[in-house]
Amino acid sequence: MTALLDVPLIRQRPELPTGCEAVALTMALHYYGVNVDKETVVRQMPRDSTPLIENPDGSVRSWGDPEVGFVGDPYGDGVTINPKPLKQVLDHYRGGGMALYGKDFKVIEQAVDEGKPVLVWFTISHEMPVMRYWKTPAGKNIFAPRPLHCIVVTGTNDDFVTFNDCESTERSGKNVRVEREKFIRIYDAMGRRALIVG
Repeated sequence: MTALLDVPLIRQRPELPTGCEAVALTMALHYYGVNVDKETVVRQMPRDSTPLIENPDGSVRSWGDPEVGFVGDPYGDGVTINPKPLKQVLDHYRGGGMALYGKDFKVIEQAVDEGKPVLVWFTISHEMPVMRYWKTPAGKNIFAPRPLHCIVVTGTNDDFVTFNDCESTERSGKNVRVEREKFIRIYDAMGRRALIVG
């Protein structure tokens, strides 16, 4: 295992209860000495302002597309933004970023070994997600498992994956460890989404 990347921990709460992607990106930028604040990053994120339509049971019937921009409100009831539109924010500050979709975990591991922090779409609970889908008004199927979260991988070895988690739970914090096989199962179940911050 290479040395852990010393990525500063920044908490998302209280300002951004669902803005974990922006906060994860802010942590990765701070690692490179780019001292932007999390609320600036949030303001720069593309948004999909499609309104939420719920089914009678409270489940989501129709909402926005995280491939377009952040769905919902990162200051309140929001869901997520995908790697590609979030990379547009990263590109304001640094080149060399790479949005990953469907890539084997080894790609993430290699980037971290090269000293690059990687944002991974994960779960708040650090457990397997509950599947969830909805359609956009145009009829596109959206895959949005929950409880969705975004963390920053800071190290890996044969046994564990280590990461910064910006939530305020008993599991979150700086250099949290999850068993490697379990981490990869969750990463796969969440749709193998990641953003290398180079």
